[in-house]
Amino acid sequence: MKRLLLALAAAVLLLPGAAEGAACSPLDCAPSQFSLAHGTLLGFRSGTDKPVTVVDLQTGRPKWVLPAGITGRDLLVHQAGAKLVWYDAASGARLYEAALPSVEYSLVGVSQDGTRAFALDNTGPSTRATIVSRDKTQTITLPFARGTWEFDALRGNHLFLIQLLPIGGYEVRLYHLDTGHLDRQPLKDPHDSGRIWGSPFSRLSSPDGRYLFTLYLGSNGGAMIHELDLKAATARCIDLPGTGDYNAATSWGLALSSNGRTLHLVSPGYGRVVAIDVRTRKVTDAFRIALPNWVVVSTTASLSPDGTKLAIANGEAVAVIDLAARKVALRAAAKKTIAVGYSPDGSTLWKLS
Repeated sequence: MKRLLLALAAAVLLLPGAAEGAACSPLDCAPSQFSLAHGTLLGFRSGTDKPVTVVDLQTGRPKWVLPAGITGRDLLVHQAGAKLVWYDAASGARLYEAALPSVEYSLVGVSQDGTRAFALDNTGPSTRATIVSRDKTQTITLPFARGTWEFDALRGNHLFLIQLLPIGGYEVRLYHLDTGHLDRQPLKDPHDSGRIWGSPFSRLSSPDGRYLFTLYLGSNGGAMIHELDLKAATARCIDLPGTGDYNAATSWGLALSSNGRTLHLVSPGYGRVVAIDVRTRKVTDAFRIALPNWVVVSTTASLSPDGTKLAIANGEAVAVIDLAARKVALRAAAKKTIAVGYSPDGSTLWKLS
């Protein structure tokens, strides 16, 4: 969609580690964390192919470990050959399983509520996709050659796909599952071409599953948030400050307010903090911070329940930013800390590894 200027081929854009200066995207292998059970639990993992540890934020103690999988709301879907298994991440219970059409299918996404899994088969001349739930399987064949499509999101009858373009870059396309119709025009900002240049680096969903925020990075160190409204089927791009340093761009961390109305972003590498109003897609606050000698790698972030403090971790240290005072309030060494989370009453910040 706009402004992220790259000189990369489309095939390179989606490969982990393709962009200079980063080992791989958090979408593929870096640490990630997500809130569960209305903010009383936190799930985290060292990579998307690693088990998920669920921690009680009241006590900071682990409750259970789930197999590797893809999460949607409080559900986790795990693939074992041609079988999909659903787990309740909020209780640790194994719920049910369903079969894929064949072992050629790979699980690549789930619906916003986690009840449906989306898998792709690129072994034939074209791409086949299947949507599997507990009691239903729907298989579709997507147009164009195999390898053209990637999963973006799924909500109701709205299936959002990433289409790789032969001329470079890619677009977000809307497929209607109830009618089998693929919209001719990509989803885009009204003032942009619709083509996205950049690497998807991390993402976050709103608690109600309506919004999906994806951080895209350009090889020039620029960054933007792609805000996808899955209910209205609209997309917008929001530029973030900072350019010229790809490593600094990889340090952007995302956290959403408890009411889902404000997206907070922090980049220790660029020394920037930004707040975005989700509904208006406008930057409502932006200021600089100083974190000298901070190891610039991917950042995990957690917002306090009252929305006044933003905690971040990088595997080496933890820092707390006072959003009202607009400054770093605390910094401490925290070796191996890959996730942070506040207790429900906001009195304790847990450092998790």
